[in-house]
Amino acid sequence: MKQPFVLLVNPYIYDFAAYNYWSKPLGLLYIGGILRKNKIEVLLIDCMEEDKRKKKEDGRSPYVKEKVKKPDALKEIKRPLRRYGISPKRLVAALKEIPNPDMIFVSSSMTYWYLGTKEVVHILKEIYPSIPIVVGGIYPSLCWEHAQRTLNGADLIVSKEKINTIYTYLEERLNIKFSFKPHLEDLNSLPLPAFDLYESVDFVPLLTSLGCVFRCTYCATNYLYPKMKRMKPKKVLEEISYWVSFGVRRFVLYDDCFLADKDNHAVPILRGIATFKEKVEIYNPNALNAVFIDDEVASLLSEAGFMEVRLGLESLNPFTQINTGGKVDTQGLRKAVSHLMAAGFKGKDIHIYLLAGLPNQRWEEVKESIDFVLDLGCTPHIAEYAPCPKTEMFEKNKRIARFPIDEEPLFHNNTLMPFAWSGFTEDDLQYLKSYLRQNIQRLSQDLTQRVPHKCLKEQLTQTFET
Repeated sequence: MKQPFVLLVNPYIYDFAAYNYWSKPLGLLYIGGILRKNKIEVLLIDCMEEDKRKKKEDGRSPYVKEKVKKPDALKEIKRPLRRYGISPKRLVAALKEIPNPDMIFVSSSMTYWYLGTKEVVHILKEIYPSIPIVVGGIYPSLCWEHAQRTLNGADLIVSKEKINTIYTYLEERLNIKFSFKPHLEDLNSLPLPAFDLYESVDFVPLLTSLGCVFRCTYCATNYLYPKMKRMKPKKVLEEISYWVSFGVRRFVLYDDCFLADKDNHAVPILRGIATFKEKVEIYNPNALNAVFIDDEVASLLSEAGFMEVRLGLESLNPFTQINTGGKVDTQGLRKAVSHLMAAGFKGKDIHIYLLAGLPNQRWEEVKESIDFVLDLGCTPHIAEYAPCPKTEMFEKNKRIARFPIDEEPLFHNNTLMPFAWSGFTEDDLQYLKSYLRQNIQRLSQDLTQRVPHKCLKEQLTQTFET
């Protein structure tokens, strides 16, 4: 009997700005690992090609990109739209070089990136009209009705509620019986994600838990994963050791709430990593929860190889803190920073996310938050709010957005600033970004010190404003 062959495709995207902050299609790679456990041949085409000429030492890189024509919904937007990743022509050429698959899986992440998924599905269906195409990911889980209307070339669209129906579909379409069918949200039973499908592995993302103990009003994690589910520390350490044995030294933590129940999860993981003979580098583009950071955790983060620590404050404003979920307050963040600096982290290595463009938010609030983080001696980051379906903030405020965000996922894009208003315009946001760049540039040497020089920061701020 012929061995089945399944093709995995990570689509290119259309956006106004995109950058590879250690991103890989982890869900798709887990599917690849499960398929190979069932003796199914797997091939990956990742359309999100990086611009290797500009790749940084830590693994981050820009994508290859090309300016494209805007769809009608975005034609009034002044900034240029680009395709990030390979072109449709190059995708077709790549498909012609491989054998015909028996089934195709296509990933789909951000809701406002659906155009790339739609286009890739159309190309696949034109080349393989009789081959089943399965699409899953965040977009169909959060925008089910829209995905049903839009991805009409797909044979099966999988939302979070139907994720484990994939096995029945695979067995029927491939005419085989699976011997290995782990629950796709049971991190302890899943095989290693198939990163070896890439020609080289510069970094490996780690997902040690699903869900979050907090209920942030702007985040859909609790909708996607209502209950926290964790991978056992022993399995996490085994996974890291496996990749270390193949020369991988850089790992990226994807968790939304890594430090929750820290004594039973994060602490034993960090202690285990700290004992490795081979030193590793760890990054956390998803913010750690500052409220869980004490002296022990801060020291372990340093010993385990965290090259930087990213935290979420969202805002200095107590009202905004409470209305976004109350996961941390100003005093809690101060304590976390103090612990981290005592453990040896410098200000340039402590990155703090601040939300901008929230419904009814004023730009002055973000500026005050930036100043607060600079006073701490840390590195602020402006995180532009992207309205996310199935969240409290989205449902409560969708009617005051300046675009029809409830009808068109393209308007979920944070670059469009969907909740701009007279108190916080796009020009205000550009001012804040410029203000932040100027302060960080002028304080770059100061930020390498553990103790911030507040007077210097104030002097430079006054100079810039003048």
